[in-house]
This record gives sequence, C-alpha cells and structure tokens, in this order.
Amino acid sequence: MTEPHPGGERDRPEAPAGRAVEMRFLELLHKTPIDTVCPNFYLFDHARGCHFDCSYCFLRDPEYEYKKRRIFSDRAGLLEELRDWIQADNLEAHLANAGNMTDSLTFEAERPLWGELIEVMREYAEKRGRPHCLLAVTKSGSDACGAFFERPPCRNVIVSFSVNAPGAARDHEKGAAAPSERLAAARKLKNLGWRVRVRLDPMIMGYEYADTIEEIGALAPERVTLGTLRADPPLFPVVASLEIFAKLEKPDEGSIWRYPLADRLRLYGQAVKRLEGTTSIGLCEETPEVWKALRLDVDNKTCNCNPL
Repeated sequence: MTEPHPGGERDRPEAPAGRAVEMRFLELLHKTPIDTVCPNFYLFDHARGCHFDCSYCFLRDPEYEYKKRRIFSDRAGLLEELRDWIQADNLEAHLANAGNMTDSLTFEAERPLWGELIEVMREYAEKRGRPHCLLAVTKSGSDACGAFFERPPCRNVIVSFSVNAPGAARDHEKGAAAPSERLAAARKLKNLGWRVRVRLDPMIMGYEYADTIEEIGALAPERVTLGTLRADPPLFPVVASLEIFAKLEKPDEGSIWRYPLADRLRLYGQAVKRLEGTTSIGLCEETPEVWKALRLDVDNKTCNCNPL
C-alpha cells in the first residue's frame, strides 16, 4: 500500500548548514564515500520506496523504511521548487536525480507526474538555454513510459534504464520489468529522440553478462554506467546473510563493501572491451584506481549522475 503525503520537513533530512533556502523536495548530495569518483548532484525527492523488490537495494537500510512507500502529493510544491531550481545560478551541480529514493517511474500509474515534469524542464530549461537536467532512473518497461511517448523529446530530461543479466534480474529484482523489456523501452525512446542512458548495475558474480552487454552495445545509448555488487556499512548487516554478498570484502573505514579488486576488474573489463568507442562509459561508486585501470575518464566523471 502506498501512503500519499504532502512531503515536508519531517520527511526530509535536515538542510545542510549554510543553505540559504530550505527546500522540501530538492537536496544537494555530495559524493559518498569519499574514495569514490562521483559527481555531486541534486536529489529530487518526489516519492519514497518502490514497488520493486531488489535484494541488494540500499533502501533496505532500516533508516529508509524501505516498505513504507510514500507518494508526495503536493504537486504544486514539487513543480514550483523544480522551476526555482532551474532558475538558480551558481549551483554546485546541474542534475536532479529523480531515482535515488525510489524508482523514478514506479508510481506513474498511481500519480502521473512525468508529463508535467517534462513540460517544466522544456519551458524553463530547454527553451531558456539552462544547463539543468532532470534524470529518470528506472527498471520499468514501456508501460510506465507513456508520458515520454506522448511528448516530443526534451534535451534537459534524461531517461536511464537500469538493467542486469536475465538470471540476476529474475533472482534479485522481483517485480521489475524483464531486462529485455527495459531495453525495448529504451530503444523506443532513443528512436523518438530522447536522451537515453543505461546502467548495467549491479553486476553480480556467478551470472553471465555477455549477451546483455551485446544488447546494450547494439542500443548505443549516450552513456553506459557500470557497477558491481556493493553495500554501504549500514546496509551490510541487513543483507549479509544473502549468498550473493558472501564474496564482498570488509572495507576500510569510510568506504563500502565490495568484491575484491581483481573480480571487479574482470566484470567491468568484458563490458568496457565491447562498449569502448561506441558510447561514453563510466562507473558507479568506484575508486579512482579502478577508473584508471580501465582507462576511463576520472576527471570528467562520465557516469549516470553527470548531465554532460
């Protein structure tokens, strides 16, 4: 069951010190942990929780009340704050991620919102030459993408499909569309002129990725972001009993649980080898050491949460 809620202070973390204006639905996030190559970005907090049940999801951390789904119903407040953000200058980041605390499209059937979000981005960002971009991140298929099919593309809106190997999706992404359905939706949107990205994340040891990588290569999205299975320290105790987490290594203080370096490079390497030269490639929550080993662009942080 989903709980409608207007959103507000009790649903949001405290504003960082020094913020001039309290925002209810947009919050600047700095990269964490400190040893990762990640751009800063804004969280667009329009809903909490998800209809999908992914065994590795960081929202399983009890802090996030994973199963207490909330749709923030203050539509006017959401749209007003988005307009204000687009018109703001001297920001630390120009991308708002609508898929951090929820799948971006999981609540579209209950609360259609993306049609209005697209038109705000078109009117206030695209037409006015603003750099601000809104990112949708989803494991949905075409059935959740109606707002995008019904409108001309907007250059300031990016749709990113998270995919996995079919076996990994079957075992660990309950309720989500099959990877083939996600990629089919991505293909339709790309053919219509939308900016489309793909996340192959998390790659999980024991599953075969060659066919999925080949499908992504054939799609040729504007960017592919790769990630391997990992867990923040607060999440690990929650998921440690799951077999897929058995090979993760205990991190140094301030870092996250990850596969050993050689295993990560082996998983990433097969994708980089196939995709290099066909699309921009980045890594999610990875260290500079791994970026450099794969000859990826550390300085420009060419990953999902970078608007460029």
